[in-house]
Amino acid sequence: MDFLQLSSDSRPGFPEGGERGRVWAMSAYAARLSAALEGRYRIERELGAGGMATVYLARDLRHDREVAMKVLQPDLAQSLGRDRFVQEIRLAARLTHPHILPLYDSGEADGLLYFVMPVMRGQTLRDRLVQERALPIDDAVRIASEVSDALDYAHRHDVVHRDIKPENILLHEGHAIVADFGIGKALAAASEPAAASEETVAFTKVGVTIGTPAYMSPEQASGDAVDGRSDLFALGCVLYEMLTGEAAFSGPTAQAVIARRFIASPPPVTDARPEVTAALADTVARLLRRSPDERFPSGARVVAALRSSETCPAVPATPPADRERLHPSIAVLPFANLSTDPENEYFSDGLTEELITDLAGVKALRVISRASSLQLKGTTRGLKEVGQVLGVRYVLTGSARKAGSALRITAQLSDATTDEQLWAEKYSGTMDDVFDVQERVSRAIVSALQVTLSASEDHRLAERPIKNARAFELYLRAQVLVRRYGAPIDEVSRLLDRAIEIEGLTPPLRALRAFAWVTQMRAGMSTDPRHLARAEAEARELVDLAPGAPYGYSLLGFISYERGLLGETVRYLTMALDRDGSDADALFFLGIALEAAGQGPAAIAAGRRFLEVDPLSPMAGALLNSAYWFVGRPAEGLEAHERGLRLDAENPIIHWSLGYTYALLGRLADARGHATWMEAHATEMPYTVQLAALLDGLQGQPEEALARLAAIAESSFDAHITFHMSESFAVAGAHEAALRVLEQAVERGFYPHDYIAVHCPFLAPLRGTAAFDRIAERAARRVAEFSA
Repeated sequence: MDFLQLSSDSRPGFPEGGERGRVWAMSAYAARLSAALEGRYRIERELGAGGMATVYLARDLRHDREVAMKVLQPDLAQSLGRDRFVQEIRLAARLTHPHILPLYDSGEADGLLYFVMPVMRGQTLRDRLVQERALPIDDAVRIASEVSDALDYAHRHDVVHRDIKPENILLHEGHAIVADFGIGKALAAASEPAAASEETVAFTKVGVTIGTPAYMSPEQASGDAVDGRSDLFALGCVLYEMLTGEAAFSGPTAQAVIARRFIASPPPVTDARPEVTAALADTVARLLRRSPDERFPSGARVVAALRSSETCPAVPATPPADRERLHPSIAVLPFANLSTDPENEYFSDGLTEELITDLAGVKALRVISRASSLQLKGTTRGLKEVGQVLGVRYVLTGSARKAGSALRITAQLSDATTDEQLWAEKYSGTMDDVFDVQERVSRAIVSALQVTLSASEDHRLAERPIKNARAFELYLRAQVLVRRYGAPIDEVSRLLDRAIEIEGLTPPLRALRAFAWVTQMRAGMSTDPRHLARAEAEARELVDLAPGAPYGYSLLGFISYERGLLGETVRYLTMALDRDGSDADALFFLGIALEAAGQGPAAIAAGRRFLEVDPLSPMAGALLNSAYWFVGRPAEGLEAHERGLRLDAENPIIHWSLGYTYALLGRLADARGHATWMEAHATEMPYTVQLAALLDGLQGQPEEALARLAAIAESSFDAHITFHMSESFAVAGAHEAALRVLEQAVERGFYPHDYIAVHCPFLAPLRGTAAFDRIAERAARRVAEFSA
């Protein structure tokens, strides 16, 4: 309900035009009011009217002053209980604060309910937003701080506003004044029978909306009990709008606007205003959390956060210059194949991979992984641009020419920030010398960057896990397929069998073969537990055979994840990353294990680490974006996720995760596009069925959803896909099945409590039931056990 104020013109009144500019004529209704208030107030003219009330300019005869009198419409006043309304108005009238518009008076006059406020000259925050769209950051922070201070005071006096919005924030003498305090509570309380709860639904029985859709908190929109944290959500919407010039939640209808806050989070304010500090952006994001428990507990805490956000912009924990000094960063670009035979391409790619592997084993270096480096194969970009894209200072480039057994290799190390060549060398010999040349190049780089090798690192540079270049090329091809998760196991096996025939059963070939078995379980392509048993046997042999290599530890981590043993997953993968910090598979599984264990901030950190090590990996963006799902911020990281699909358009798991993200954001048409792609290209993946069924349920086709799910409902998949199946059942209305499958997921090792209990919109139909509460409590216990 908007408070109407006077313009800054010297005479009382509003800007000319529309309702606000018309002169009031004495109607029978107004005459009745004037007669009832005779001797106390003189009605002078109407200032404006809305669906709930009419505002008049009046003269307070006792104090000889102009006042604004707000009178509820007669039909509304008749529907409301007078005594409770007046009682709530009296509570609000006790508020005395420099940023709260005081209530002078209230009461009943001939059956009409009214309240009286001072006349303010100036403009509303809405007026200013119309004029400027987005405010200067300092002004936005100051206004939000003053409103927060007012809210803190009111909440401590047990008054909740219920309708914070720009129209109810007045700008008087450069300061924010909050109007209509207590009015929403008065209307809500008066609209309910005396025996009802003090808190009331957003849509009252008399058809009046308490609150404004664009600023209403999720709990208020749901008709749940509200407290001061509901006002803080509305304040977050206002602050978002002041900073970006756009509403945090919008839509074609009021219902659509309200629905948005249950399924989507607005883009970070830094998308529209990059100059906003990270601290301020985080403050806005926290105000807009769906769960009241995740917002600030009080207005005072908001004031403190806003003040610190102005003076303490976020900076990296380690300055870039120091980070480079401590851990020089380098990317090895794919060596160019200068041979006339294109079949020799595998040789140059294999050489690039081996150099990356060598350098990644040196802990003092930060090495961009192979997946990102290969994205720049054949690039025409300059070194400076390459350094910026990959986030590195040093770049190694080179070429290889092979003719029969003769070999010629060139290599150059450059500083990408200055375009200066630091070192260059040419090597000539035969194929028998290739691994010796590779080692010499690696050692030359280490020397040029002034890095001291440990004894174990020195030993590793001399090791050659796969000695035959053709076998290595087959290994690389199989590795690409395995990382797509939905790849046919027969094609992977064919490549690896041929490589083993050439090279023998070496540790990396054994490890990749076992990893392929694990990914069949991960993608839901197989539910045969013997795959994990075989993979575990290989892993334990690899730990004994190559204890200094990551292979066995990575496999044990992957296997532990599939078995739901998340603590062991993290322990083994940490050991693997200690041996090879650029192991993309270990980084990916570490991130999804932390997600499953309800460790949202740690999962986000893992996603960022993956993106740093492998910035052009298709899966890095998917991991980072998915980590934000579990803290209720699915829009964050979306750009990197979408970039991942552009890098690998045939990757079914990226299609699935993007489709799921779009569903979280309410972009159902976009989500359906990815589901359709999966139905055409990954028909055997359970994720295909899960996503299509989820969208069927969300688009009002529960029968179609349940028909899809019927064929796979009782299959024994891993905990991750089992959890997502529960979402599909829930939105299709099969609540009993959804609860059963959700419980299975929690027991099998997928238990992100906050996502289950608060953030996941697809589980909303289950919340509030005894069975759901029991499952959520079990998830909370498992999170606590993992954390301990």
